[in-house]
Amino acid sequence: MAKYINSKKYEGVQYYLKANGSKSFYVRYRDESNILKRVKIGDETDGTTEVYCRNKRIEILNAQNKGEQPPKIVKNHRKKIITLDDVADQYFSSKDNTVSTHERLSKYNKHLSEPLGKSSITNIKKDDLDKLRHSIVKDKKLSEKTSNMIIELFSTIFNFGFYEELYEAVNPAMKVKRYKIQNTRERFLRASEIEELYKQTILRDREKEHGNMLETFTKLALTTGARLEGVLNIKKRDIDLQSDIIRITDFKNGGEIYSGYITNTTRDLLNTKLKLINYNDNLVSFNNDGKQISARQVQTRLKPILDDLFNVGMDIKGRANRIVIHSLRHTFASQLAISNVPIRQIQDLMNHADITQTMKYAKLQDETNANSKIKCNFLKVS
Repeated sequence: MAKYINSKKYEGVQYYLKANGSKSFYVRYRDESNILKRVKIGDETDGTTEVYCRNKRIEILNAQNKGEQPPKIVKNHRKKIITLDDVADQYFSSKDNTVSTHERLSKYNKHLSEPLGKSSITNIKKDDLDKLRHSIVKDKKLSEKTSNMIIELFSTIFNFGFYEELYEAVNPAMKVKRYKIQNTRERFLRASEIEELYKQTILRDREKEHGNMLETFTKLALTTGARLEGVLNIKKRDIDLQSDIIRITDFKNGGEIYSGYITNTTRDLLNTKLKLINYNDNLVSFNNDGKQISARQVQTRLKPILDDLFNVGMDIKGRANRIVIHSLRHTFASQLAISNVPIRQIQDLMNHADITQTMKYAKLQDETNANSKIKCNFLKVS
């Protein structure tokens, strides 16, 4: 959706709707170098109107023609304090109205708005973020992984404001150390187990009349390696059947877009599904209604199947050998490795920012070479 809405009455006047429904007003004009500029004039809540913005734009243009900047505009710029809440309002208003956006907004309100929201965003320092990340773990008793996610959310919002030219400053989150998360998960699914999982998801979809929701999610997760939120956000518009490519959003890496591949496992499924949904609909939905579903809705339906098939009698703390939803991503990479796909290519397919994240799969290649090659017949790597 559009970030800014043009005034129907006045040229060069724009506004955007904040999360609370009020408007923030801007004017646009070309400076003496013919570069298009956008300047915030004020908020609806402080009395700013479209007429006032039009007059301010005229002042700017007149001053520019005289080779000067109106003193009042300079004064406003000097006094203007942009808070983290201000930037967050714009950031979330610019996002599609999805379940993922609401979940990220909820995290922001719970963990960032209260301690830092009213602070000038350019005055927030590394020490402030260090205190916050420790507080999340020690005071709120949340996981280190959650703490890392909150720091990443702050970083994403800060970068949004920077690229929107709201300020010029170095992102303090760049200097904040993240907790090292020990990924001890080792168990992954073999080909026969994958086929059994597909079978059970199809049966459960029929039983609960899901309209192949679980089958679609599971097959996309296992053949693209996308994280849970990435799979849930795949829309019809992200599918390119001619090139066998699926556009995937990596929310862990700030919403970066990368490519996954359509395989023999998913091609017929996608061909059928794309005929039933609209251009902006989500692939994973109940009865192909196209509406995005939440991570929790998938977890509560898929976890019992995974537990019944693979986790019976296993200690719930036995992380290394339990099969959970994230194990589907782990299985994707593991099957690539035992099929001798180069580590660099696995890194690209997993969208790992650092090759060291991928190197843990190298040992599977060594094991394969020491024995016999195992064909990864449920994937197609181009």
